[in-house]
Amino acid sequence: MADNIPQLRDRGRVDDPARLRALRATGLLDAGSVTSLDRLTRLATRLVKAPVALVSLVEADRQVFVSAVGLDEPWASRGQTPLSHSFCQYVVTDQAPLVITDAEADGRLCGNLAIPDLNVIAYAGFPLRSPDGHVLGSFCAIDGRPRQWTDDEVEILEDLAANAESEIALHVAHGELLVSSERMRTVLETAQDAFVSMDHDGRVTTWNEAAQRLFGWPAAEAAGRPATELMIPERLHDTHRAGLDKVRRSGLSRLAGSRVELTAVHRDGHEFPVEMTMQLCHERGLPVFHAFLHDITDRRRLTEQREQLLEQEQIQVRRLRELDRMKDDLVAVVSHELRNPIGVIRGYAELISADPGLSEPLRQDLVVIERTSDRLAALVDDLLDLARLDAGHRLLNPGPLEPGPLIHDVVQTHRTVAAAQRVSLTCEIGPLPVIPGEARRLHQVLDNLLSNAVKYTLPGGAVTVTASHEGDRIVLTIADTGIGIPAEQYPRLFDRFFRASTATALGIKGTGLGLAVTKAIVEAHGGTITAGPGPDSGTRFTVTLPTSSD
Repeated sequence: MADNIPQLRDRGRVDDPARLRALRATGLLDAGSVTSLDRLTRLATRLVKAPVALVSLVEADRQVFVSAVGLDEPWASRGQTPLSHSFCQYVVTDQAPLVITDAEADGRLCGNLAIPDLNVIAYAGFPLRSPDGHVLGSFCAIDGRPRQWTDDEVEILEDLAANAESEIALHVAHGELLVSSERMRTVLETAQDAFVSMDHDGRVTTWNEAAQRLFGWPAAEAAGRPATELMIPERLHDTHRAGLDKVRRSGLSRLAGSRVELTAVHRDGHEFPVEMTMQLCHERGLPVFHAFLHDITDRRRLTEQREQLLEQEQIQVRRLRELDRMKDDLVAVVSHELRNPIGVIRGYAELISADPGLSEPLRQDLVVIERTSDRLAALVDDLLDLARLDAGHRLLNPGPLEPGPLIHDVVQTHRTVAAAQRVSLTCEIGPLPVIPGEARRLHQVLDNLLSNAVKYTLPGGAVTVTASHEGDRIVLTIADTGIGIPAEQYPRLFDRFFRASTATALGIKGTGLGLAVTKAIVEAHGGTITAGPGPDSGTRFTVTLPTSSD
């Protein structure tokens, strides 16, 4: 029997995915009979005196009757037929009205099973389009005998089809509104922030679960009550009501669209800070309010703690600066006050040592006095250098300098001490260019580094001095095989008064100022100084100095 069913000229229009999506979007396929459409189909049967009128939506494999008047059983109860029993599919295919006087005499329709099973002989169907233009089905009138449809009947059915199309569009719009409303409700109910809506009288119209958690009032109890009573501390009620009155009079709110911090109250009476973002809208000419709120107790507590910590830190910084200033003042005063007594001690020691009749024990005591005076004088010089540096004074009076002879001279000065301590002292100096620098200060740098290397190297160890020209700099290294420095202490090595734990553990004397002064002099020359482990244990210092003053 299926072979007798005429083939559609354009099956693709029935199966078009976009049309089928638009059809499903109506929500009518499984809605059953639609009352507003039933009124139109009943009206059609009365106006054109046809026994049957249908609103038929065409799917890919069936037609569904969302309204049917006069249809025989079992089709009326089923509410649908396969497309083998459908004239409406041709309205979809042709995208145009289909008006048939006698289907049995029509070459395209004569084999359709709607003729014998549904008694469809005369048919007048008109397209029902979706809002975006897809033909979803037809509005049709059916007669079980041949009839000539008059122009008035065709016009009436066409007008009724237009009304049915409008009803379908309204149904679609209503469905979309319901989906949108449900989506919004879900968003608001699952939002982390409290959402509260108020009408123009300030009464709650929306109160989500987060609002219930935040304020302690269930939505059923909050609805319809003044928000003032639910959220605002009693002492602020008058202010809140006055604000609402002002908005009602002016239609404007200074709070709308901005984030504000307010004091709220829980149902149990405790107050807490909230941040609110509020929007003012107008519905039917009256203001309504929508607000998101969240608790900022933790944030405010952290802010207060941060401010307290900052205040404490500022107090501490001021104290440290004051202590630093006092220390610098003390260093400067002590340095100046010590210089004269030391000079006097050294002067008297020189006078006494010039006496030819001085006994040998006394002469040895004078040597100790002179050596100690020299150490004190060096300490005072270091302290004065650091005080000048802190005061912003220049440490240098640079001029052209040949570094090679200067390095040789310092090394020769320390050979006697190194030999006495059985420490090997070697020097390897390559060709070096003239550099800008102050000889006295660079001599001080080399003397500090070399004296430390010899002092902290045990008998049998070695100290190596190398110098080379690399690019626009000369590189000087002093490496020893001495007691070394713990790795974690290298970053503090150039701090004032710092001494490595390896030196203090062995009782080796020192002030901890030499390397601080050395670093200041090197940097004043535009150079760098670094320290690290030596290749064979011990420590290696590396000094770089620029070859020009640019």
